Amino acid sequence: MVLAAPAWAGADPVPSAADYAASPAIADPVLSPDGLRVAARARLDGRSRLALFNLADPARAVQPIALPQGERLEWFYWLDSNRLLASLGRGGTDVTRLVAIDLTSGAATQIGPDRAGGAGDELVHIDRAGAFLLLKHQDQEDEAPAIYRVDLRTGATTLAVAPQPGVWDWLVDSAGVVRAGMGARGGKSWMLYRRGEGERFSRSGRGADPRSGIDQLTAVRDSDQGYALADTRSGRTGLFTYDFRKGRLGALLYENPEVDLDGFETGTDGRVTGVDYTLDRRETHWLDPALAKQQAAIDVALPGRSNHVISASADCARLLVLSESASDPGAYYLVADGRAELLAEINPALRGTPAGEMRAVRYRARDGLEIRGYLTLPPGRAAAGLPLIVMPHGGPFARDDWEYDPWVQYLAGKGYAVLQPNFRGSTGFGDQFVAAGDGEWGRGMQDDVDDGVKWLAGQGTADPKRVCIMGASFGGYAAMWAAVRNPETYRCAISFAGISDVKGQLDYDRKTFDERDFRVWRRRIQGDARSLESLSPLNFVEQMRVPILIANGTADTVVPPDQSERLHQALTRLGRAHGYVAYPGEGHSLSDPAHEADFLARVGAFLDANNPS
Repeated sequence: MVLAAPAWAGADPVPSAADYAASPAIADPVLSPDGLRVAARARLDGRSRLALFNLADPARAVQPIALPQGERLEWFYWLDSNRLLASLGRGGTDVTRLVAIDLTSGAATQIGPDRAGGAGDELVHIDRAGAFLLLKHQDQEDEAPAIYRVDLRTGATTLAVAPQPGVWDWLVDSAGVVRAGMGARGGKSWMLYRRGEGERFSRSGRGADPRSGIDQLTAVRDSDQGYALADTRSGRTGLFTYDFRKGRLGALLYENPEVDLDGFETGTDGRVTGVDYTLDRRETHWLDPALAKQQAAIDVALPGRSNHVISASADCARLLVLSESASDPGAYYLVADGRAELLAEINPALRGTPAGEMRAVRYRARDGLEIRGYLTLPPGRAAAGLPLIVMPHGGPFARDDWEYDPWVQYLAGKGYAVLQPNFRGSTGFGDQFVAAGDGEWGRGMQDDVDDGVKWLAGQGTADPKRVCIMGASFGGYAAMWAAVRNPETYRCAISFAGISDVKGQLDYDRKTFDERDFRVWRRRIQGDARSLESLSPLNFVEQMRVPILIANGTADTVVPPDQSERLHQALTRLGRAHGYVAYPGEGHSLSDPAHEADFLARVGAFLDANNPS
């Protein structure tokens, strides 16, 4: 069986909303240890299947892999060149299990606990040689977890580390030795530590608190040293050494002068080989000269794109590379012997389609704060007097970056410029920038969005009389609030899963916080506003006179659907024309491509009526 050709093959490439919303033709590919096959989720016969790409076949034949009936695939990993480890779930439950799939016989063999309750797939380590793996498992939901060792040759399961009161997370080094446990109870936290399997765990020195302010803690095997991400004196996240025996940070190894580090890469011994960050684009600064040379060669072979090695054969002679850009959903390439060969495109329906160019931009907010963001221009149109869609991100403590977004490209394809501002409070630009967003819901954050419109209009890029705002989650809140606060700026607004009642949302969130953390979170939102009600679009619905399209999923557990439903009902009572759609079974984002296509089509029709391009 092979992947089907694009539906438009031989015709003019005019994409529809459904084309932009299509599920990936390939996802999560992993190269086998011998480099001869790729396991991936592939769209076959109209649905996503676990499948094998045969790299020895010039036609790249794709063979579906049968899974036990009634079970869904969560994730998969190569055990060796003929066996896959797969996590399987059943129905709508959180119960999962692990199986080893023999690719010759098709047999699926149980690994570890068999649906003992809860997650049976919490893999914390897998041996590179395929000899064993380590699983974190708890018999009861309220009990601390143990670590079990599973012999992958015999299937025998033995207890590696017994449960420790209050310890919920364990750290394992690259050799598969359980090195540290992170404990917390009664507002206090601690670390249990040992250097090797022959030692007993003991509490490390005073000040060991990796759960607070320290991230991505790793240990170097056969050493008391490791690495961690933590705040530097400048307030940005940097890379430090970490002394496990003393339980404290050591020297600062790397800090980017502009942005936080997103993470770091390690080699087989656990030592750092590179650091990850996002300036305008997501990138890795390789500290290992050989890996830096390898990255440079890949970038020459695939120029003008973001290229990331996501998998490699055991001898590293063959690499699987994800190559993507903000105007292209991307493709996977097999890189070997200095050549890059296409394996599969993520969305072949968009092949050859003119796409919007995304540019990194910076502008000043009204108080002088520099705001970074991204401007996508419609293909084939001069960057002057364009209709504009402003798209603030969700979170709000998150960020946009230079990556493909089907909503953005759909709008650009319809002739709109799209501005994605990283307003104050956005993450990745240091603590000070995040803190600038505290207490600024509907105020400073909203000013930053509005100031982006003014900046683009002042540049002559955007037509100030043809501007709409669209967003999801917090971005949906910003769209609702803009319809109340700035009807002179925006001709229309579009909200997916937006927050109309801030107090109601906080009451809903309260169950996920302890009381102290909840008070802190509330202050971060409310600031010096006289009340949360004064920040809620629902309480000012009479002032909402610009057209608005409202959408949500009925199964959203992040922003409950009544946040959209109640605004819809209030607008209906006032007789205000608006659009509303609720997608059955969908959560905080749209997972069904049919629903995504329907939403984009509705957005297109709404914009045609209220802000035609």
